[in-house]
Amino acid sequence: MKREIQYIYDIPKFSRKTSLANTENFIKELGASCPDSKIIHVAGTNGKGSVCEYLNSILMESGYNVGLFTSPHLVDINERIVYNDTMISDEEFEKIFEVTRTAAEKMNEHPSFFEFLFGMAMKYFAGKSPDYIILETGLGGRLDATNIIRKPAVCVITSIGLDHMEYLGSTYAEIAAEKAGIIKPDVPVVWMRDRNDVAEVIADTVRRHKAISYEINKKNINIIYADDKKIDFSLDNMYYCNECFEINSPAHYQPENASLAVTAANVLGITDTGVIRRGLLKAFWMGRMQRITDGFIIDGAHNDDGIIQFLDSVRMLEPEGGNVVFFSAVKDKHYEGMIDSICKSGLFDQCIAIQLEDRRGLDVHTIGECFRRGGMPVIEADNIADGCDLAFKKIKAGKNVFAVGSLYFAGEIIRYTRRNNI
Repeated sequence: MKREIQYIYDIPKFSRKTSLANTENFIKELGASCPDSKIIHVAGTNGKGSVCEYLNSILMESGYNVGLFTSPHLVDINERIVYNDTMISDEEFEKIFEVTRTAAEKMNEHPSFFEFLFGMAMKYFAGKSPDYIILETGLGGRLDATNIIRKPAVCVITSIGLDHMEYLGSTYAEIAAEKAGIIKPDVPVVWMRDRNDVAEVIADTVRRHKAISYEINKKNINIIYADDKKIDFSLDNMYYCNECFEINSPAHYQPENASLAVTAANVLGITDTGVIRRGLLKAFWMGRMQRITDGFIIDGAHNDDGIIQFLDSVRMLEPEGGNVVFFSAVKDKHYEGMIDSICKSGLFDQCIAIQLEDRRGLDVHTIGECFRRGGMPVIEADNIADGCDLAFKKIKAGKNVFAVGSLYFAGEIIRYTRRNNI
C-alpha cells in the first residue's frame, strides 16, 4: 500500500472553498451517494471521535450495521474507514483507492486529502449494507466535505474550542458558527450547552433553520464515581432523569461525549437502557487518556481547551509518586498556551520533550525553552525511542508519565510500543 498512501499524502490536506459543488460532483462521479437518512453527522472541536465511537458501539449493540468515517488516524490510515468495528483491509483499501483516483483525476479541481479519503469511505460503504453511516467532519462544518449531506438522520455538535483559527475564525462564537453549519431544516440536533457565546450561536442557528433541538446542559451530567479505569456518571436529559451509566475510561471529559452519543441514540429511537449501557462499556477510542502500561497514560489533547480537560482528568486520578509530562506538538498549534497551562497546573515536576517525526513537528528546543520559562525542568530527547526509554525509566523510579500535546504524538507512542511489544 506504500504507493497508494504516498499518493494520498501528496495531496494538499485541505483547500479553501466557497461552496461544496466540487465535492458533490466528485461523489457523483464516484457513484458513492447513499440515502441521507442513513447519515449521522458529527461536528465540533474536541470529542468528535469519541462521540462517533460511543454512538457506533451503541448502534452495533442494537443490531445495526454501521459505517464509521473519522479523522485523523493514529497508527494506520485504514483506521479512518471502519465497517462494523472492522477497519478496511489493505486489499479493499487498494481496490477502492484505484476507483477513487480515477474519479479524482477526471475532476477539474483535484479533491483535497480529506475529500479524497471521504470519497473512498463513501464508495466503500456504498458496497456494503449499512443501516447508518457516522461521518465526522474534518474541519469546521459549513464548508466541510461531509456537509454535502442535505438531511441526515441526526446532527451532533460537540464542545467548541479555539483550534484551526486560520480557517474558522478567532473567537469561540465565530468557530461555533462554522461548526453549526451542519445544522439542517427539520433535522434533530444534539448539542451541549456550556459557554454562553457558543450556546447563543447554536441556538440561533437552530431557530433560523427550524431544526429540532436536543440540548444537553453540562450541569446535568454528574460524575458519581471515578478511578483509573472507569467512570460512573448520571445523565439528566429529555429521555432520562439522572440515569446512571458507566464508561471504561478515566478521562474526565468522556461523560460529556458519552452523553451526547446516548442522546443521539435516543433520538434515533434507541431507548433500551441495557443496550445503551452495554454499548458504552464496549466502546474504545485510542489516544484518549489511554493506559499504555501501569504508570503511562497518553492523551491526544492538542489545543488549549483540550489541555484543560486533560489536566482535569489527571487531577481527578490523584496519582501518587510524582508526575512527569511527556510532551510534543505540531508547530501550527497554540503550543505556548498549552505549555503554560501545564506548568501552572502544579501537577508535574518534570518534562520529557521530543520533536515529532511529522514535518509539522515543533522543534524540541523550542518546547524545552517554553517549559523552562514556565519553571519546569526539561529533558530534551532525540527521538520517540529515546523519549519512551526515558519515560519507562521514570516509571520504574515510581513516577507517573502522561504523554500529551498532539494526536500525532499519541500515534507515534502507540506505534513504538506495539513495534516493541510493550
